[in-house]
Amino acid sequence: MTEKKKANKEAGAVKEAMKFRLPGPLLKGVDDVDKLLASGSGDLLLDFSDCTFISVEGLEWLEEMLLRAQSKSVSVTFSNVTPSVYKVFKVAHIDSVMGACGLPISGPVC
Repeated sequence: MTEKKKANKEAGAVKEAMKFRLPGPLLKGVDDVDKLLASGSGDLLLDFSDCTFISVEGLEWLEEMLLRAQSKSVSVTFSNVTPSVYKVFKVAHIDSVMGACGLPISGPVC
């Protein structure tokens, strides 16, 4: 393999995700995350360690943010999701949120 091909392969293989720790309950959109996403600097890892509650507005913001990320080909991953927030994600059945959380995405639920 030529040096140029090696360099291209290595550059494509390493894609550093920007990390952001959500500060406490997610009651509404987080401007800092929106700015990171708008900058298009790369993939995003949201840390939910401090998030023990999520409001309807916060859940709607997550869904909209994930749609914007998808349109920019940015991967968003959730980490350290607390049990109470995890339960909200499961009950909401929003495919984009479930996928970012690592939950299996299933068909319609009756």
